[in-house]
Amino acid sequence: MKKIFTVGAITLVGFSLAACGNQQSSTNTKSSTSQQTHGKYYFDGTTANLQDVKIKITDVKFYQGDETTNGKNVICFDYTITNKTDKDVNALTGWQAVFNAYQDNKNTEGKLEVAPMPSDTSDQILQEQDQAIKKGGSVQCRMAYELDSNKKPVVLKATKGYDGTFLGKKEYKIDKLLDQKQATSSIKDNDTESSSTAKSLSTSTSKVSNDRNSSQQVAGGKSHEDEELWSDVNNDNNWTGSIYENATPQERYDYLQDQARRGSEQEAQMSSSAPTPAVQPSTSQP
Repeated sequence: MKKIFTVGAITLVGFSLAACGNQQSSTNTKSSTSQQTHGKYYFDGTTANLQDVKIKITDVKFYQGDETTNGKNVICFDYTITNKTDKDVNALTGWQAVFNAYQDNKNTEGKLEVAPMPSDTSDQILQEQDQAIKKGGSVQCRMAYELDSNKKPVVLKATKGYDGTFLGKKEYKIDKLLDQKQATSSIKDNDTESSSTAKSLSTSTSKVSNDRNSSQQVAGGKSHEDEELWSDVNNDNNWTGSIYENATPQERYDYLQDQARRGSEQEAQMSSSAPTPAVQPSTSQP
């Protein structure tokens, strides 16, 4: 059973902390993107480039809620983070220093709470998520948030460091994520059904082939030791006009065997009744 990482309040110079999401996935989605360029630092909807880190979002997934999220559904971002400096940065603090997720709320800013790691999170992510990344090194990780609404879009905002300079944002529509999840599920179901049908056809074909081989073995006499005799059995020209013309191969075989047995008995009788040759007298002188 995978361990679950829960984020607590940890402060770091220029960085905050992060965690990641819960159960059953979907796939990528396209949404509106807003970008604010500040020199070489930016977020273009996929990649956030800052002085200390570079973060590239590789996938966005939807998970059904469970007891670990109080029944709330979850949106999860898979990403790769690269440390560009010698500073102490890990995959979680690096993400949280840049990103926050929101859903529109009448009374507050609608900032979403992070969720536990999804159950399908790899062991590698669990082992490396809070380890310091070397300068120039890259680590794969994920971050998930509990959804307050299953209809309102999620807005992912990127800011620059502790001063909070806005870099850009991207909006993800929940209905698109759900549609993609259902499509993925349908494809998997169809693949399973196709595989089952193919297996059934393969079994039927194999059975027909085995029955055919078995028939050929009987017809060809391979189930009998006397192959020469079976060759005569299967030569229809030998039986044209005889009472065995329409007989089965086994009936022909039994007939030939009986004829061979009788022939052997006759030869034995003839051999036993033949006269004993006379002994010639000796011509040697005493």
